[in-house]
Amino acid sequence: MSSRRQFLSRSTLLALGAAMGQRMSLAASEPKIGWSNWSGGQTCANQALLYPQNENELINILKSSSGIVRAVGGGHSFSPLVPTQGTIISLEAFNGLIGHDPNRLQATFHAGSRIAQASAELWNIGQGLFNEADINVQSLAGALSTATHGTGRGLQCMSAHIVALKLITADGSIVNCSQSEHPELFQAAKVSLGALGIITEVTLQNRRAYKLKEQIQVMPITAAMQYVDQNKDRFSHIEFMAFPFGHRAMVKTLEETQDPDSPLPDPWLDENALLDFAANTAREYPWTNAGLQHLLGLFVSDSQRIGPSWKIYPSTRAVRFNEMEYQVPASLGMQACEEVMDAMRQHKLDVFFPLEFRYVAADDAWLSPFHGRDSVSISVHQYYRQDYHPIFRIIEPILRRYGGRPHWGKLNTMNARDFQAIYPHWDDFKRIQGQVDPHGRMLNSYLRQILA
Repeated sequence: MSSRRQFLSRSTLLALGAAMGQRMSLAASEPKIGWSNWSGGQTCANQALLYPQNENELINILKSSSGIVRAVGGGHSFSPLVPTQGTIISLEAFNGLIGHDPNRLQATFHAGSRIAQASAELWNIGQGLFNEADINVQSLAGALSTATHGTGRGLQCMSAHIVALKLITADGSIVNCSQSEHPELFQAAKVSLGALGIITEVTLQNRRAYKLKEQIQVMPITAAMQYVDQNKDRFSHIEFMAFPFGHRAMVKTLEETQDPDSPLPDPWLDENALLDFAANTAREYPWTNAGLQHLLGLFVSDSQRIGPSWKIYPSTRAVRFNEMEYQVPASLGMQACEEVMDAMRQHKLDVFFPLEFRYVAADDAWLSPFHGRDSVSISVHQYYRQDYHPIFRIIEPILRRYGGRPHWGKLNTMNARDFQAIYPHWDDFKRIQGQVDPHGRMLNSYLRQILA
């Protein structure tokens, strides 16, 4: 494998941390008290917030500390996976490409690398991720541990492309695992919730670098649903974002192309500023919600852009929100989506943010929400200044009734018995977790409730 130096400078790391709303220090010996995630929905006062610079420092922290230890990457999970009164360990310093195999199209990264960074680095060596989410500020370790995904009928979540990983367990032991080395641990670790240890390196199976053409069309919701259903096999990536009260939707498709890159857009309007204004206006004056959503077509027009995959996948999401997302069987996706939107209108739920509809292919990771079945991902968002409980309380039972499994990084109210019923390998995961972490040091209060 050829090697490359680390990609992010110290100042860049600090800037990334600040952007994610975390108070940061890169010195492992300088603890900070207090942590919050990106949306501000998850917070905790903890004993220490530490930033080890290498594996030796990380191992020393694990061996010398006591109590609960949780790892954090980009802080973009909305569920309570990180909060603890114990020690939080940031992976910010574990970043950059370690090496790659140009023949197998595989690459090994430090697990704290952000998706954006990894994708750009892959382009430089002629490789590309099979798929990406439209938010790419998460760390690889966090994204893989929660089965983060993009959209596409034939495309799996990111965890499905893990070839091997290095895990530092709670007692400081180093374990390398793959299909041939500790295979059971590997199956558990592909979507691990950070419950098995701290992932420091990950090897991904990739493909050759490629370009994408993105097209966005605004149309009535009914037409959007018909278009997506009829064209789900035509485009490699397809999704829609629906505004139920305005009866409008944005349909987004991606397809591979060799066409020349499109020039950088020069928008006359900052879409994030517009979204923040509209969401805040609808919050203060709920009667304006339907009208603001209906005006979507006046401010968001059909568009197209072409470029390297790593530049086309992401969308800038500067307006904070909290999110619930469930994966339902693909065959029931449209029906479930329609019922969710009907419920939002019937209950006159006070929400401006759109509902998101995506496809994800099946995989075999034990705790993947897509385990054993092709799925449709339905996401509901609420502006961070508003209480998300009223809308999630209405929508979650609908998605669960359709056999939905929640995204691990998104909010849900399921308990241990619920998870055991929908994951065939739930008890296998618990067995492996007990073997590698017999004292439960990697389990915060939330994980203890569902795993211990």
